[in-house]
Amino acid sequence: MKQRPLGTICVLVAFIQVLMVVAGMWGPSPIPATWKEGENISMLGRVYRRDIRPDYQILYLKDTEVSYQNNETIKRNTIIYDKEFEKVCVGNLVLITGSCTFFQEPRNPGNYNQKFYYDKQNIAMMAFADKVRVVQDDVWRIRESLSKLRERWHKVLIETLGEKNGGMLSAMMTGEKRDLDREWKEVYQVNGIGHLLAISGLHLSFIGLTFYQGLRKIGLSYKTAGMIGGIFLVLYAVMTGLSVSTMRAMLMFLIRIGADMCGRVYDMMTALLLSGVLILCRNPLYILDAGFLLSFGAILGILLLLPVLQSLPECRIRLLEGVYASMAVQMFLFPVTLYFFFEIPSYSVILNLVVIPLMSLILGVGLIGSVVYCMSPWFGENILRGTGIIFKLYDFLCEWCMRLPFSRLVIGKPKWQQVVICYGAMLIFLICIGKWKEKEENRKNNWKRCARVLVLTMILGISIPWRQKQESMQITMLDVGQGDGIYMRGPSGMDYFIDGGSSDVKEVGKYRVESFLKSQGVGRLDYVFLSHGDADHISGIQEMLVRQKVGIRIQNLVLPVENVWDEGLIKLAQTALENGTKVVTIGAGQELTEENLRIICLQPGTSFVEESGNAASMVLKVQYKEFDLLSTGDVEGKGEEILTKNKSVGKIDVLKVAHHGSKNSTTKEFLDLAKPKVALISAGQKNSYGHPHKETLKRLQEYGVRIYNTQEAGAVTIETDGKRMRIEEYIP
Repeated sequence: MKQRPLGTICVLVAFIQVLMVVAGMWGPSPIPATWKEGENISMLGRVYRRDIRPDYQILYLKDTEVSYQNNETIKRNTIIYDKEFEKVCVGNLVLITGSCTFFQEPRNPGNYNQKFYYDKQNIAMMAFADKVRVVQDDVWRIRESLSKLRERWHKVLIETLGEKNGGMLSAMMTGEKRDLDREWKEVYQVNGIGHLLAISGLHLSFIGLTFYQGLRKIGLSYKTAGMIGGIFLVLYAVMTGLSVSTMRAMLMFLIRIGADMCGRVYDMMTALLLSGVLILCRNPLYILDAGFLLSFGAILGILLLLPVLQSLPECRIRLLEGVYASMAVQMFLFPVTLYFFFEIPSYSVILNLVVIPLMSLILGVGLIGSVVYCMSPWFGENILRGTGIIFKLYDFLCEWCMRLPFSRLVIGKPKWQQVVICYGAMLIFLICIGKWKEKEENRKNNWKRCARVLVLTMILGISIPWRQKQESMQITMLDVGQGDGIYMRGPSGMDYFIDGGSSDVKEVGKYRVESFLKSQGVGRLDYVFLSHGDADHISGIQEMLVRQKVGIRIQNLVLPVENVWDEGLIKLAQTALENGTKVVTIGAGQELTEENLRIICLQPGTSFVEESGNAASMVLKVQYKEFDLLSTGDVEGKGEEILTKNKSVGKIDVLKVAHHGSKNSTTKEFLDLAKPKVALISAGQKNSYGHPHKETLKRLQEYGVRIYNTQEAGAVTIETDGKRMRIEEYIP
């Protein structure tokens, strides 16, 4: 950095910004604790962005003055959902009344942090508008024109190419993702090429450089071409939404053409550091953002690691250059990718060698076809349809890679300290290389030796199992809203799940269960037990069975005996078989063992005569050495009465309270028998059933039971060695 004084200053400024974030010295103003969701509020703000959806429009308000009933006000950005499609332009000052909704923080490890996502944009809340009134009709004409252009462009692509290919091309070119096929988006993501379906630095660099170099080739001077190219790229970036990666590419492009215009040498490292500092000055919270770290990390990987890899062996083949570049990016981003996404696409290095060059072709054809469409719609449509061939090739390559063995390595979320140590070691490694390079006579051999060491280290890092056998057992009751879901990891590393559904959380399997499992390094569940067929116990598992290609593999689905199956379990069993999951049953007296772990079914058995439903819930007793847990599903009434008479229940350490703590569950007679030390209750926040019931809580308290409720605690994790147990709440 001795030859980069500006870069050194940028590093120091960035370091100060990071310290401010870590120390809590910077952050958006909090919402007053007295404010409640669903209450009426009034907001006065200026529209800085507008998105159109089929059933509503979304208005983004800048520096909104939000007033609550007690006249408390805050000044933050807000999102407004307007079903009436009030005529509003970008730049208008609007007054809105409606009901407010706050953004959620994650309820389980590995879950998406909605609140942090919007905090980065200084957006405090969203509101559903009852009334929208334009107070001041000022219009930001450039932004309004760009908004209309984006909407029209998106519509043309959808009408020409259909929802699937049109949605993909629109996401790549306009940044509009509302019609992006969700299934194919996820397929691209698990193969490590999801970056193609968003306006990223790669897209902006291609478009900006192509336009700028085109202007230079027709004879324009550096200054003229730079001015026109810079204005064009800034307008394009604003139109597509100014994501972090877009801002990074835009700033680096402007610095590059600025260097050309001034006759100076462009230094990519300095441009990268200056761009990073400027973005962090806008909002220091970006330093914790996955998009920021991945976008800047990719360029750093090329700048720092690519020269090392090129010396093993010396790069003389063009294809090998691409392999080295892809490897450099993947290796540098490895810790960050694990931290945010918990898995590694095994074949993404090779896949990107094919898809990235073809992406330039897609963008080129898309841009040419879009321009020609303005003059001749028929001719433009035929050009745009040419992109469909490349999309078909993308789809084929993704599906082919997913059929290969070990296509995804689910490793789990490392601790942030591990990430810091990894990059610290990498920095020391690069400093050593710099020292060795100064000795010219040893330069070649030392570089090759270091390259081999680095490659070997990365291979070993991937090969060593993230999860190792341990003499303990982990049990986590997830917060799935109004439903049930319990994960268990056995002493030898086998993975179990009991129930998995919700009646108030949409796509609970994908967004709460799968993300948690991946963060724990679980790519496959060995056994999934389902107590009965109610949706709040099986809806998430139903999703996961269908999503096994991109989600979590389920080896065995364990259901209660067939004589208590209801329609829900019958359909679920059929879904499991159709998706390659084995279906087995377990009845009273049967058990599954793993070393010192026993999972014993207490009821129902084949002689159970009660109707299917809550009373016929599967009851499991989990024994690990001297530790006992009882999972009761929704058993209550007659079912609990039968269970109470069952002498095999005995004294237990942990009770998963039946039916979310309903009034008719966990009777005194049952508590006299079980005498639990700890009670786990899974219930949704503000659920309409009033779970857990006050009488049930009172009974548990009278018996001196420690109560853990997902409503207040989020996920609850118990770790036991078979004698002692440690309990941890996810939300303090």
